[in-house]
Amino acid sequence: MKKVVVLKSESDNSDTYSSLLQKHGFEPVLVPTLDFSFKNLDVLRDRLLSPYKYSGLIFTSPRSITAVRDALGGQRLKDDWRTLENYSVGETSHDLICNHLQLNTKGQQSGNASNLADFIKTDLYNKTITLPFLFPCGNLKQDVLQYKLSEYGYSLDSVEVYETVPHKDLERNLVQLFRGDAPAFLLFFSPSGINYCSAIFERNKLDLGGCRIVAIGPSTKKAIENKGLTVYRTAEKPSPDLTLNLYCVYMFYITSPLRNWLPAGDD
Repeated sequence: MKKVVVLKSESDNSDTYSSLLQKHGFEPVLVPTLDFSFKNLDVLRDRLLSPYKYSGLIFTSPRSITAVRDALGGQRLKDDWRTLENYSVGETSHDLICNHLQLNTKGQQSGNASNLADFIKTDLYNKTITLPFLFPCGNLKQDVLQYKLSEYGYSLDSVEVYETVPHKDLERNLVQLFRGDAPAFLLFFSPSGINYCSAIFERNKLDLGGCRIVAIGPSTKKAIENKGLTVYRTAEKPSPDLTLNLYCVYMFYITSPLRNWLPAGDD
């Protein structure tokens, strides 16, 4: 049974990844990679009480949704937000926003911040937007969303509401994992995840030679390659089904008598 190490924060869809992988004959191992500490929730609350100052809300991570929920302290998000232009990245975030904030968002299929900016530009075509978007974010956010929206004539009011740190058990769990047979796959979900893990790999001289590394999203792919590692496959969106498809492609390849017919670079 092929061991697949899922290196991500503990979130609502972690069980979904494990269930799908088990269903298809893999042995999933979830290694919590990141922890988060929240801050500036009072600042965020003040912003949330003034929807008339904004064109809408933008979410690019599940943590930002948690921050909004906690900032509201059990109160309902003001109804005026529901009439504005609200956007999110990822199906998981979209579902969390619907369930916890009773707010509908657009653009969840975009997959990453760069694509979301392009979607927003298209979605707002022929609409007059003069007010900024409220953007709750983390300390490691990339600036691509702000830069691209600025180019398109839109602005963000960014509020840093959480900090990303390595999970307290990450190093112990990784070292223990590599004491046995090396896992077949390492699945990374974020640039910060690979940055924290690569330092542990180097410090403990862990051998990644037998592992195939899968990236979720182009920014994660770039971060992995910046560490001098080879990316086996990249999923453009953080979806369990899309990710699982990467593994199924691999299993077809190593078991199929037609594998030599596949184009160069597929392995």
